[in-house]
Parts: sequence; structure tokens; C-alpha cells
Amino acid sequence: MEIISHVVETDTFLHTEIQYIEALLKIFKIKAKCINYQKMDNYFFFDLVLLSNTKVKDLNKYLDEISLALKTSGKPLIRILHEEGLVRLEFVSPQINLLKLFNYFHSPPSGELMCLLGKDIDGKPVWMDLIKNPHMIVAGTTGSGKSTLLHNIIANLLIHENVSLCLLDPKNIEFANYSNIHNICIGYSYTDAIVVLDSLLSSMEYRYELLRSGISINNLPYGILIIDEFADLIMQDENNQFYDKLCKLAQKCRAAKMSIILSTQRPSCNVINGTIKANFPARIACRTASNVDSRIILDANGAENLFGKGDALLKDNFNYLKRFQIAHTDSEEVCKYFRN
Repeated sequence: MEIISHVVETDTFLHTEIQYIEALLKIFKIKAKCINYQKMDNYFFFDLVLLSNTKVKDLNKYLDEISLALKTSGKPLIRILHEEGLVRLEFVSPQINLLKLFNYFHSPPSGELMCLLGKDIDGKPVWMDLIKNPHMIVAGTTGSGKSTLLHNIIANLLIHENVSLCLLDPKNIEFANYSNIHNICIGYSYTDAIVVLDSLLSSMEYRYELLRSGISINNLPYGILIIDEFADLIMQDENNQFYDKLCKLAQKCRAAKMSIILSTQRPSCNVINGTIKANFPARIACRTASNVDSRIILDANGAENLFGKGDALLKDNFNYLKRFQIAHTDSEEVCKYFRN
């Protein structure tokens, strides 16, 4: 009897929530039917079928009012489920417990260079294969979790034995702790950046010579370049020397088992321009200062409504948008882990 009572209460609760969101939509004269509501942990969503001539932008106009009526922590993220013919309103509360990266590792799915980034809103681990997403842009304001994500990626890459890392750190503080790890080289200035890019371009051409001579690509280590505060280097690049070398490397290096990750706090259109976006299809946006910044990174709104502190949106090479919580670590923890 207790089980039957629980099922009845659950069905009643779902029915009430669905009725409530439909009543809200009716107030705002949005013609839509809610066919599903689910809640789990710090996340819940409504699945809507748009009726008549209703457009997604009609929903966008009233996100503030909907979130106020539901007393949520922030505005919902709108996801369009094309194959199902649905629009999903996703609501997420801030993560209470810190998600620690080194407590979260387990057997990765199949892939050549898998990185565990964190967990999604369903509580499932979020993995990214850097071979399938070789060039990536990471953006977010101060305190959004951007630097944490970079340390997370570095930790993931160090677990793989056949990886060589180059780090560019114009702030001179973010990557300094990695200087004593043997397979990492670090540059701190614009001049260092030019030297590193020249070296990587030479390495790329040498790798192609080896491939032409019949040596298998599988015998070569992965080469990963991570650039923090990419905008700072662009601002110093008066003659476009850095930019031209970076674009040349990005356009040609994938087949030579080399990847690039760019990071910036200021994703303006003069920093993340069309050429950069074309060569860096994978994107991760932490909280941005505005919807304009969100569109520059993701080609969509949403990142301006994130909570910060590791709340992020992933748009991979296949244009699938996923919200997730970045698993936390820092340079001190990473160095301690790999020195033990």
C-alpha cells in the first residue's frame, strides 16, 4: 500500500507541476503544451510542444518572468530537441558540494585521448576525446571556473603517457607550478609565445616528413598547446606575427597529432574572430559577462545565465550543446598527484 501511495503522490506532483507551467505559459500568451516534467538532484526540466505559430523566441522573451514565478536560482536554458520535436526548459541550482576531479576518475570510455571534464546535469560523467575535438576555445569571466577547467585538462593529459604539453601563461602565475614536471614546457611572454609557435611549426613539418617516409602516425606522441589569456597575446601582436603563426598551426597540425586549446576572459569579436572560430570548432563557455559574449563563443545565448564556479556549457565538434559542472582541481593538487 505504501508503494501505491508513493506512486499516486508522485503522479499528482508531476501533474501539478505540468499544470502550473502550462498556466504560466497561458498568462504570457505562449501556445505550448507541457508533456513531461522531471526533477533530479539540483536540476529539473519541462518538455514543451510548441503549438500553432509559436516560436522559440516567444519563450525567450519571458524567461525572467518564468524563473521569478517558479522561484528558481536563475533563468532556464532553452534546449531544442529537434529529433523529438520538443523545446526543453532546463533549470539548475548552484552545485553545493565541490566535485573533486581526483575522487571522480574511473574507467574512461573508448577513445584515444579521453579527458574527464566533470558531470552533467543527470549526474553522468562528461568525457571529451581531444582527438575528435582537437582545437578548442575556453572562455569565461573571473570566478567562472575557466582556470579550474584548464588545470583539469592538464591533469587528464598527464595521465596519458604519450603526451607532450606546451603551456603559454602571459599572466605568469597560472601555470608556474608545472615547471618541474618533465614533459611540460612553459612560456610566459609574447616573445616566448613566438618561440613556442616556431618550434611547434617546425615539429609539425618534421612529423609530416616522417609520415611521408612511411612511419606510422601511431608512433608519434600527442602534442598539446594550451594558451591562457589568449586575448593578452593578441593585444601585444602589433604585426600579427603571433596570430598568423597560430592560424597556420591550427589549420595544418591536426593530422600530425597536435591540438590547441585557447582560453580567454574577453571573448570579443576582435579576439575570437571568424578565422579563429572556423579553426576551433569545439567550445566550452563558463559564465560570460553578456549574451553577446555567449554568442561569440557558442553561437547561442545561455552562458550569460550560468552560475559561475564551474557551471559550464560544452559545444563539441558535432555542435551538441551540453551543460555540466567542471570537476575541481588546481595546479598544486595536480603537481602533488603526479609527483607521488
